[in-house]
Amino acid sequence: MEFVGVQKEKSFFRLAYLSIVNGEIVIECLEKETKAPIFKKDLLVATGIEGQALLIRHLVTPLRNARALHKTLPFQLEALIPYSLDDVIIKPIYEIGEKETHAHFFTVPKKTLEHHIANFQKENIDPEWVSAIPMALLRFASFVSPDEHSLVVFHIGMKKIQLVSVQEGKILSHITLHIGSQDLSDGDSAKVVSKLKREVDRAFCFLAHKEQESGSRKVLFCGERTKEVENLLMEEKDSLISPIEIEGHRGYNGETVRPYAISIGLAIDALKNDSLSIQFRQELFISKRTFSSIKKGLLRGSVLAGALFAVTLLCSQIFYHKKEKALMNQVEKLVSHYEKEIPSLKGGIKGSSLEEALSDLNLKLRLPKSGELIFSKPPLVTDFLCFISSHPKLKGMEVKRLDYELKSYPSLQRPKDQYRPKVRLVFTSKEAKKAREFHDAIIDDDTLVDRDGEIEWKRNEDEYEITFFLQTQF
Repeated sequence: MEFVGVQKEKSFFRLAYLSIVNGEIVIECLEKETKAPIFKKDLLVATGIEGQALLIRHLVTPLRNARALHKTLPFQLEALIPYSLDDVIIKPIYEIGEKETHAHFFTVPKKTLEHHIANFQKENIDPEWVSAIPMALLRFASFVSPDEHSLVVFHIGMKKIQLVSVQEGKILSHITLHIGSQDLSDGDSAKVVSKLKREVDRAFCFLAHKEQESGSRKVLFCGERTKEVENLLMEEKDSLISPIEIEGHRGYNGETVRPYAISIGLAIDALKNDSLSIQFRQELFISKRTFSSIKKGLLRGSVLAGALFAVTLLCSQIFYHKKEKALMNQVEKLVSHYEKEIPSLKGGIKGSSLEEALSDLNLKLRLPKSGELIFSKPPLVTDFLCFISSHPKLKGMEVKRLDYELKSYPSLQRPKDQYRPKVRLVFTSKEAKKAREFHDAIIDDDTLVDRDGEIEWKRNEDEYEITFFLQTQF
């Protein structure tokens, strides 16, 4: 598989062709094109959403179950992003530890993603993979400096500078400065340099305050005119910047690969396709090639499944008939053995199939059929009331309404139906955090709550409503 990472600047494209050789990612070619490139059909294209168009949010939760994390995702994000969840594409990354989970959410508005794809399609480029520029810069840093796990990636573009703060291989913060290499060329030299130093100083002060870091920071410069910018910033007294030197790769020296940091990182993110990879082309936004590949795969799979089903059905019928015949012989021997002790069995049993024979045997012995007239014990309302009244997460909150309803239950007409008690709880809380903790406790409960059943959650200002099913035995 070969991916080309595409970074589009105002007047040119930077292209990085990467592939996997013997399990390792290698750079095949680096190119700079002034016109939209034309790719061969079997080449896959990766692009990235700009950092300023993304929202990256971090969350720590005591939940460690992957299923529970996915169920609570909408509620957890509700207070963290200024968009409706219906208007964004979300890529969660979970780091599950022994006691808690660190979650990182990359979100992009659907309109932004649609605009990004449309801009490339105007150039006759339909990317199969759309990642995020901050993640691409993290991938580049890991590729050229694998021993550095905590650093700041400093990318200089034509119009803007992007800073990505990385700690232990995870993105903590990203900042976009609206000044770039073109400003250094076109503007008044002294003023532009002064503005550059001022903006960079503010950015590093912000990072130091937010991340509670002090002292020198290791910085990986990449992009345009890196040495010039690095030297300008190092002129300052008491500079807290410690530049990282990088080695070349397969004939490309360090200074050659720096300008292609974003395009290299985008291709790496797509090639790895691991738990850290970001793919925003989901749901309705998947590419035509991906959709066609899925369609062909489903068609081949359905044909194979049909053939396998036919063979399985034939084999199962042969096996079933043999097994049924053997069981019929055992039943006939059993009836013959007890004819003298049980008069009702005299004359044998009637029926050409096992089901008919067993039905006739049941009638003669006057025994109920399997499962009939046997009902399971229904869950008690009192047990649930005791659970809710003593729940520690409901302290300080007022329960407004409690509904208990049996959605299904066994009867003479439907003896195999199961008890399915559904509970609707309405309560108020002035603290959203306490409400969220109660919601998480219900999601994670495995003694009373049926975690396989649907759990619904609604919020209206300070009023919350949660609906869930109870286990039939507790």
